[in-house]
Amino acid sequence: MSGRDVSIKEVDAEVLRLISTKVDSLLMLSETDGELRNYALKFKLEQAVDQTAFQAKREEGEEMLHLQRVLQRMADLALHIAPHILCRTRRHRTSKCLAGSKNASGDGSGTPADGRASDSLPRNSSVEDVCDGSEAWLETGAHLSYASVELLCLILVCHPRLVKALQMYLLRCDVLAYVADALSIPCEHEIAFFHEGYRTEHVRLMANLTLDNGEACSCIVGNPVLLSAVLTSTRFDEENPGMVEWAEFCIRNLCCCTGEARDKIRGLLPVGVSDESKVLLAGRADCQLTPEGKLVLTQPCTTKTK
Repeated sequence: MSGRDVSIKEVDAEVLRLISTKVDSLLMLSETDGELRNYALKFKLEQAVDQTAFQAKREEGEEMLHLQRVLQRMADLALHIAPHILCRTRRHRTSKCLAGSKNASGDGSGTPADGRASDSLPRNSSVEDVCDGSEAWLETGAHLSYASVELLCLILVCHPRLVKALQMYLLRCDVLAYVADALSIPCEHEIAFFHEGYRTEHVRLMANLTLDNGEACSCIVGNPVLLSAVLTSTRFDEENPGMVEWAEFCIRNLCCCTGEARDKIRGLLPVGVSDESKVLLAGRADCQLTPEGKLVLTQPCTTKTK
């Protein structure tokens, strides 16, 4: 038995099951969107052709290569869906703002259909209620986005011997450009269009990408948007449970892999004390920032006045 035959058995069966479930869900929900439906069909055809070819000419040791190809194809699917949903919600949000401005100015010349013409979903018989801006439209898009990013996270932890290869594949696919875009949206956009845990999953993805990967770490440290997103994710956010832990894991990866990250993070200075921190410290300690940006905690003043 070859080394490759042994290594294929190291695959995490539970993660594979979760991946299969996520892919099935993505393919089913992609039927509600014209562009995604076409890409889902392309994905299914490529999977079928690859599987048939693998079964017909199966050779010893080819299992790992086949698994890697399948996981990369699934990553392509997720990286096609997630940016598409982000762009779709951004267009819808912009059109709503423009419509609101027109209504406020008393311009009633447009029709309700005008705001939907360029971005409406195909009205198939099975999804007639999934029209642009409807509750079903919002829920479907939110699920597609969340499941896509979760799929990327799962792919990276599917097999210990494929972690580095899949990390590098995602980097070549410019996954960090998407993550930077996804984490740049305002809070109200996130809450209105996406599921709870939206930011958590994106920070988790960065944490998985940076595990023992100096190139990914350098990319994040060199990108002010991504580095800021990681650092600010250490603040508790009730809309994103678990985000703090993933942010800390990502920061640890950054500091372990690159001296540049250690120097940059060490050189950061606080700009203020958050209101939440002041509430937590109230009555326990007084906190102030020195001109050098150092945080100083002192015993609270207890002097009573007569």
